[in-house]
Amino acid sequence: MTTATCHHQKSYRFCIEPDAAIATLECALAIVRRLGIELRSLRSTGSARGMEVQIRLAAEDEDALTLCRMRLHNVVGILSIREMPSLAALRLAPAQAAPELEPARLRA
Repeated sequence: MTTATCHHQKSYRFCIEPDAAIATLECALAIVRRLGIELRSLRSTGSARGMEVQIRLAAEDEDALTLCRMRLHNVVGILSIREMPSLAALRLAPAQAAPELEPARLRA
């Protein structure tokens, strides 16, 4: 049985030029795989400008995510990479965060 570890997560958004878009996406995914980064989600949409890609990655070490972004910048065909903002996790217990949502039987 494995234990859950705290992962650093980053979401990136970038556009791939229309020439050989699938091959370029395969190169990007190979970088993620070789670095041992977990691919949490991948969304792609095609447009006249090329392929728009959004990926969410997780790794035990934040440096691996930074290195991944640097390597993605070096791939021919990938245009500017933007890091998407992430939501801050609430560390409060549910009863402290919103007592009105707590079941009535537990309030007494």
